[in-house]
Amino acid sequence: MHFIDSNLRRICAVAGVIGIAAIVSLMGLTVVTVVLRALRISFPGTYSLSELLLIPTVSISVAYAAFYNEHTRAEIFVNMISNERLRNFIHGLMLLLGSLFWVVVVWATIKEAIRRMAQNELSPIINVPVAPFRWAMAAAVILCVIVLVWQGLKLLKGIPVEEENHHFPEPKE
Repeated sequence: MHFIDSNLRRICAVAGVIGIAAIVSLMGLTVVTVVLRALRISFPGTYSLSELLLIPTVSISVAYAAFYNEHTRAEIFVNMISNERLRNFIHGLMLLLGSLFWVVVVWATIKEAIRRMAQNELSPIINVPVAPFRWAMAAAVILCVIVLVWQGLKLLKGIPVEEENHHFPEPKE
């Protein structure tokens, strides 16, 4: 069990770094575009490039958030349950059920990636192949499904999942 946890932690950490790199790239693109527009210089393809950078920014970061249990979740009902075993069971069951949604997203993403790859889809204006970005999104969502299923199974066995705030020291005042 520790082997799977440590490998998922490493993979999600790499995914987090890729997501951060995509965010920084998107930020840099925005700054360059604004500066060039202020100088009345056109930078064609900004919108297309932004679209492509949003794919890893969002999809890859979801797996990282899921691993550290920092994804969006409603805890109002679950927090009212004082029995920790029951609370973990419900949380695990909801993770497993919620992963079914992501399985459908993966299936649709792979189907669309295959279809668009066969058409040799290129982004408008800058003519960058879109297929690698679609496959990256599929891989990222597959990683998210693996993380959610693994955490759901752990919770059903009564093993608590990791939380990000346990890995970083509290800021000193």
